Amino acid sequence: MNGQIQVAGDQWPVFLYANYTYDPEDPWNGLLQSSLLISAFKHIFTSPSSVDQELKATHSGNAHLHGVQSVTKVSIAYVATQARFALTSAQVFSHTDLITDSECFYTSILDLLGDPDEKDEVDQLLMWWNRQIFLLYADLEQVPVKNSALAWIKQKCEEMKERAANILFGTRD
Repeated sequence: MNGQIQVAGDQWPVFLYANYTYDPEDPWNGLLQSSLLISAFKHIFTSPSSVDQELKATHSGNAHLHGVQSVTKVSIAYVATQARFALTSAQVFSHTDLITDSECFYTSILDLLGDPDEKDEVDQLLMWWNRQIFLLYADLEQVPVKNSALAWIKQKCEEMKERAANILFGTRD
């Protein structure tokens, strides 16, 4: 043994939790809401100066440069994986590294965030993240402009859902 501890990727460290505290009675409580993750996200996506809330940024962040306006499930999993790697003694990041098990770690977070049974918790988490990162983030669902292509697509989708529900429950238009 070389003194390294191998931790499976699906074993989540407390740095993922708000106040670095895991609640065994409610594993969702504070999950993926730590200040470390917020700082890491800002370093990667908005700019290092945004971590300390400096008024004058030295350069535009990746989010601004690429038109990113909201936090996604993938970006949360990515930041958590990068933060976890940074806290290890590994010298090189590799998704196939069996010591850090980064691929399993990343995938396990994405699996949870993509689980339809966890939709309500995930939606709340994304709203929380967006409020932390994008101060001007709008909570309200954006309504497409009337008569736009997007408005027509959404309308057709709703009509199809309604017809499917009518067929399923034996009612007619």
